[in-house]
Amino acid sequence: MFRRACHLHCRTRLLVYRRHFASRSGTRSLDDRTRKLIEEVKNLEYKVESQKKRQEAMALLDKLEHAGGSVPAIADAEEIYAQLSAEPTSPVRRMVEPDYLEKLRVKFLDTRQSLQSEASQEREDALVSQDQPSTSLTGQDYEQLVYVNALAKRPKEAERALQLMEENGHPLTVKAYNHLLDAYANTRDLQGAIDVFKRIKADDMTPDIYTYSTLIKAHIQGAKLNDAFIIFDQLKQAGLIPTQPIFSNLISGCIKSNQIERAWEVFDSMRLSYHQPDEVTFTLMLHACAKRGEVERALNVFEDMVGSSLYPTDVTFNVLINACAKRPDYFDTAFDLLHQMQNIYGFQPDRITYNTLLSACARKKHLERARDIFQIMMYDAKEQGPDSMLTPDHHTFTNLFMSYASYDPLPAKKKQQQPEQQQQDALVEHSLISNTLPERRSDVVQEAKKLFDFITTNKSCEMTSGLLSSYLSVHIMQRQHREVVDIYLNAFEKYGVERTALTYSMMLQFCYNTRDTDMAWRVWEDYQDFLEQRQALPPQETVSKQNKEGWTPDQQKQSALLMVNTLARGNDFKNALLLLETQFQKEDRPTLKQLTTMYNKCIQLEDQEALAQLKRLCSQERKYKPTDWRFRK
Repeated sequence: MFRRACHLHCRTRLLVYRRHFASRSGTRSLDDRTRKLIEEVKNLEYKVESQKKRQEAMALLDKLEHAGGSVPAIADAEEIYAQLSAEPTSPVRRMVEPDYLEKLRVKFLDTRQSLQSEASQEREDALVSQDQPSTSLTGQDYEQLVYVNALAKRPKEAERALQLMEENGHPLTVKAYNHLLDAYANTRDLQGAIDVFKRIKADDMTPDIYTYSTLIKAHIQGAKLNDAFIIFDQLKQAGLIPTQPIFSNLISGCIKSNQIERAWEVFDSMRLSYHQPDEVTFTLMLHACAKRGEVERALNVFEDMVGSSLYPTDVTFNVLINACAKRPDYFDTAFDLLHQMQNIYGFQPDRITYNTLLSACARKKHLERARDIFQIMMYDAKEQGPDSMLTPDHHTFTNLFMSYASYDPLPAKKKQQQPEQQQQDALVEHSLISNTLPERRSDVVQEAKKLFDFITTNKSCEMTSGLLSSYLSVHIMQRQHREVVDIYLNAFEKYGVERTALTYSMMLQFCYNTRDTDMAWRVWEDYQDFLEQRQALPPQETVSKQNKEGWTPDQQKQSALLMVNTLARGNDFKNALLLLETQFQKEDRPTLKQLTTMYNKCIQLEDQEALAQLKRLCSQERKYKPTDWRFRK
């Protein structure tokens, strides 16, 4: 018996080591028997937990039925608790519908201000006074009521439920406060969440891990990242072990605030001291790599994820493809990942996937591949109808127009069409795109016009600033200047969309190319009005808006330099020098290299006075002077 016990003990330890080695390296997997035993244990635990939840739910439903609840209300509650205890393979749906409390015909459950008629109000008051349902509920029932209001994003109703809990003689619990805290966090009410946390402290209760987790989430949603890290330190000082969702929220907050290095520090701290990253955390780090264009690092993170025996999701592939799409040298890798996503992991690409690939085509100047992707999306939308996951939206057409803008047409010599391309073109019966690539710049613009007319005529997607700006860029980049001014002056007002910083930048480049100083002044005044409106934004929104819309301080500086060179090219030295003096501070003056156009123009016209003033307003480039005696004369 002793020998047999030792044998079983050694075998158990061997299985533990085998699981530990497989989880860390990902190169070896569990044997079939061990995996089967683990799955059976998990299934038993899940069945026990589901049965417990169902019993609690049915007990609450019985109380609701005795409290005067109608049949539809009880059916809704049964459906909610069925979703809560459903197996993981069941289809996912919303746990609580927005009109859940509205359908419940018991007054003390629906704690919102009543919008019903006085007759129905009196009927409900009579119902409550007759049955006295509130006295038969337990503290756990009130906790669930607060939880339901938190899911429905109704903090005021959750407050009322907590008040009812106290009025009926039930002591307030940390769990009830946590649900109330979550209600404020879900509505991005940071001050309300902070007040709830203070109430927990005032009632001499000890915050638990869920309290700190929800408070951290509320601060991150309120763009208070530094305060979120202070709460994170308080959590660790309280002796609590931070959970993986807490680390994920902190990493997400760092990425949104463009603090990528800090996100990597949190990720490494979690990995080394607390938890192994899951699929969500790895996907966040892939997004961090994509924001900086660090494709090599992103591919290494993806290999590390697969090596840790984690199964990538379709979101993981979309983020990784997005990282590759931002680098033209990884254009082929993005499409290799698409193939791997479809054929190896069995995920169906969605509209986000193809929109990302269209942006890659725009950066690579590969119009042929962009047209193929658009044809696939249009064919699927036609075949599947409303159920299609590939119906083009405004992002699709924006990226497609950018592909037309960056495309360099082929020479006049016609290119023979390949048989494969003929078969692929036969899939699409519409006439938006011709069978062959445009061979002249005018043909490129004409095909873009067909697409734009299709959008405006059929109203197939929403008209946005980015979409109209990308359509404008097609005319500018393809040097078809007839309709540029008309689109800029009339189209934005016609479709009710706002011009963006990209719009002004492209128009200034157009004015530089055409030497149109009058139009340049008009664009510059509109751009200054745009900046004044953006500077009135709250400070926490300024940085995110600058990065998203393209009016960061460096980009504003580039626009000012372009305006100066445009005026110089139109021989307006006086206004160019005045603009140069007013737009740049003494410590941030540009160099002569950045104003090459104006410098050459002054030499060409032999304007020594303007040249001397230009040199005075520009910073002097310091030449490298070697200090070693061997390089001295």
